[in-house]
Amino acid sequence: MKKLSILFFIIFRTTFIYSQGQEDFVKIEDSLKVLGKIILNGENDFIKYNANDKFLTFLESALITDKSFNYPFDSLITIARLTSPDNKFRIFNWNLKKTDCTYEYFGFIQAWNNKEKKYIIYPLKDNSETIKNPETQTLDNLNWYGVHYYKIIFNKTRGKKYYTLLGWDGNNKITQKKIIDVITFNSKDKPIFGAPIFRYNKKTYRRIIFEHAATTTMSLKYEKQYMLYGKKKRKMIVFDRLSPLDPNLTGQYQFYYPETNLFDAFIFKYGKWEFLKDVDARQAKESKEEKAHRKKIMHEQKEHTK
Repeated sequence: MKKLSILFFIIFRTTFIYSQGQEDFVKIEDSLKVLGKIILNGENDFIKYNANDKFLTFLESALITDKSFNYPFDSLITIARLTSPDNKFRIFNWNLKKTDCTYEYFGFIQAWNNKEKKYIIYPLKDNSETIKNPETQTLDNLNWYGVHYYKIIFNKTRGKKYYTLLGWDGNNKITQKKIIDVITFNSKDKPIFGAPIFRYNKKTYRRIIFEHAATTTMSLKYEKQYMLYGKKKRKMIVFDRLSPLDPNLTGQYQFYYPETNLFDAFIFKYGKWEFLKDVDARQAKESKEEKAHRKKIMHEQKEHTK
């Protein structure tokens, strides 16, 4: 049976690569929609992982074709589909929640390669359980700190391009995480995760990780807001300030909760994300895409606490 399954995937992949028509993308998208629901709601881990293996195979088969970058796959509502503002790359990204309430993350980056003059596919391999001190590590697609992304922020300074990512990690039964990471591209146009551009509490980090109690939610958004006592709005990454319920619980993140109406931020200045304490986080208008992603993440967070 396993040999027949492998043979089916080989035949499917070969047929799809050579057909490349609009109808073929629609067919593969329909198959992915079915598999995506199983990954999300399957009865057990075996069923979820079996569907996930097929999902990975089908999606990669679609993405390696020449015309795929312009196909939106916009009916795949169980995964994140994010495109950088300059069309350099896009990310397909999703999570698999296991029966023990831990998560594994999967995805692909489809990125333009200037030398080869085409989009190259980079699978994302989640190694977050084995990465020590992730805030200071430079990583790549095969050694990735897995997370479910919902926003790409583009900045360019002195010829260097930074693609900052906001994401959510369900983590486990007692804590959740929000992550700020960054992608740059090396001389071979390969994506690299992490860059020493986050200045926080007088230290420099390659990514920022916030951890808090699983029973609460933390806001992490990119929007125009006022600096405290400021008269002009600036775009910044705004987030809830987290603190333990009691000072004696410092470092025990299952007891960390957002402080009421206290917000901090990162603002991009001179090629760095500078920490900014106390911002006037009044409600900003969201785009339709941002609102949809925020609702999806909030739904996942609520499901995690059940």
